[in-house]
Amino acid sequence: MNRNIAVIFDMDGVLVDNFNYHLMAWEKFCQLHKKSFSADEFRENVFGGNNPDHLKFIFGPQLSQEQIIQYGQEKESIYRELYRNNVQPVTGLKDFLHDLNQAGIAKAIATSAERANVDFILDSVGLHHQFEVVVDSSMISRGKPDPEVFLKAAQLIQVNPSDCIVLEDSLKGIEAALRARMKVIGVGTTHHVAELTEAHYVINDFSELTFQKISEILN
Repeated sequence: MNRNIAVIFDMDGVLVDNFNYHLMAWEKFCQLHKKSFSADEFRENVFGGNNPDHLKFIFGPQLSQEQIIQYGQEKESIYRELYRNNVQPVTGLKDFLHDLNQAGIAKAIATSAERANVDFILDSVGLHHQFEVVVDSSMISRGKPDPEVFLKAAQLIQVNPSDCIVLEDSLKGIEAALRARMKVIGVGTTHHVAELTEAHYVINDFSELTFQKISEILN
């Protein structure tokens, strides 16, 4: 295994293009609780963070920890049921992972999602065996754009942050990766590629990415 560099993947919007399913789940959740927000508000203010931040945006800062846990579990259950028969990896992902495996590159997932969602996605696309390290919401105290989740992944995979490259689809996630002093590639799923201006490189999907390009960006 080449431990000199590592590739760190966000999950939602990177391994799978699931923005619309999260949006539908939040819409259904909010209908049940007589709350509302627009898709643009969700994309700009909610997606890419963690559930405590999402729920405080919707309900206000007065939510108790017990309410946050209860509401979060309710929303994620709705999401998994909506998405269950539609999960597909982003185009080119499996070939790109194979490319990294051939080069002996360490791979990690760093996500604000709860572990149940991580297992749900990895089981659905058959990729559980592909990642040496998985950091989920239970392992961090601060959501993106705080860099904690990426720094935790680098620590666990034993690679210096400056030698890590992050795959991210959200503006908060790109900011978090930059604050972690990592290079970042934007994935144009949740946002149009033209919006991902802070990333070092931008792709529409993984068919446009190779290990050679990863090496060029890191060097």
